[in-house]
Amino acid sequence: MTKSKKSSSLMSYAGTFGALVILCVVLAIASPNFFKYSNMMSVLKQTSFNALVSTGMLLCLITAGIDLSVGANATFAACLAGMLVNKGMNNPVLLLVVAIVGGTLIGWINGMLLTRLHLPHPFVSTLGMKNVLWGGALIITNSQM
Repeated sequence: MTKSKKSSSLMSYAGTFGALVILCVVLAIASPNFFKYSNMMSVLKQTSFNALVSTGMLLCLITAGIDLSVGANATFAACLAGMLVNKGMNNPVLLLVVAIVGGTLIGWINGMLLTRLHLPHPFVSTLGMKNVLWGGALIITNSQM
């Protein structure tokens, strides 16, 4: 890697970090509760789900694909686990396994739609799957979302 590419890459990271610092300073000035422990834990709790979902999406984007049904897939898996809790299942490990298997099955179906049926673009099939999953989530929760 040349010296100019290294400095360009470093400046890109520094710019992103600088924007984060400026944002934190502005929010700390706007609200005296911003740097409190309870607020920081709340932010971490809210962003952890997005971090997990974005990790899966990263794998799709690295392979030059696109999946518009990621959020609906996560919602469907959560509703599936919620339905089982409503039916009396309280084992968290089993609930997690059911949610992961359900989400993986949906991802497998998306993959099969593209590779075996040779659909023209993943945009169309995953957009359709998103609507199917939203409907499926409404069905398994009896429209109580």
